Amino acid sequence: MSKLLKAVEKAKRNRRVEEEKSWIAKGDSYDEPVEVEECNGESVEEPLCETDIPSESEGDYCRVGDESNACMVPKSFFRDDLVLDEMSLAKNRILTKNSSPVFTDIYNLLRTQILHRTRKKGHNVLMVTSAMPGEGKTITSINLAISLAREVDQFALLVDTDMRKPSIHKYLGIEVERGLTDYLLHNIPVPDLMIKPGINKLSFLPAGEPIRGSTEILGSPKLQELIIEMKERYPDRYVIFDCPDLLHAPDALVFSSYVDGIILVVEAGKTSREHVKKAMNLLEGRNVVGVVLNKTEKESLDAE
Repeated sequence: MSKLLKAVEKAKRNRRVEEEKSWIAKGDSYDEPVEVEECNGESVEEPLCETDIPSESEGDYCRVGDESNACMVPKSFFRDDLVLDEMSLAKNRILTKNSSPVFTDIYNLLRTQILHRTRKKGHNVLMVTSAMPGEGKTITSINLAISLAREVDQFALLVDTDMRKPSIHKYLGIEVERGLTDYLLHNIPVPDLMIKPGINKLSFLPAGEPIRGSTEILGSPKLQELIIEMKERYPDRYVIFDCPDLLHAPDALVFSSYVDGIILVVEAGKTSREHVKKAMNLLEGRNVVGVVLNKTEKESLDAE
């Protein structure tokens, strides 16, 4: 491998180091990764260091390498945080810093009620689903995660587990190529798949490309272990899973047995009483935190 390629690879790994550190639980030990190079046929360990990050920048590119062997690499290669388009977010009914107080208060109230019903029990892993498609579960998931991340000393991880039709990234205006399916099927480390969407204390794990056989994947032991790890490593973080609707596929029902609580989104004036009843029957024995009556003048979390 040339010195130039090594410099690029080191810079990429250096960016991932911080992601990996954030993945480690507080109090856990962390060993600084090292790169093994070959020098005159012998292996030499060289720690990653700050000097591996480009020191020069020109426009949208950064210079990597020394004077004799350098190239320009897009800044996006090293970018940790994204800058979201607030106008597009507002158009998609996503919370922003400039959202109206009324709109913000709706989700703050939802957040408060959920914290009240879950925090003392240590129930920090929640899924959001609906009886039918199009009831607003994904927007509810996103805005709930954003609202939770705004809480003092509270972090949030938003995970897209609608593997048949992932859409969180579209609402956020983010292009994604990989996601949770790449961890489950190809063993790509979770820190490599996490996205910081430019919202303080919020992380996002996309679903990845739509796949067939999503029910089997959602029921895999590997995913169960990941959910347990998320719960145990981050007691100060709420993990919000956006799941498919209940009545068209078994995915959400399978997934519901792994989480601490379930939030059911119901569209006011559209979802029939029969569909709500069927959905609640499917969730019998599960911990339904509450029902969000969506697309009203004021969304509310109904009592269990």
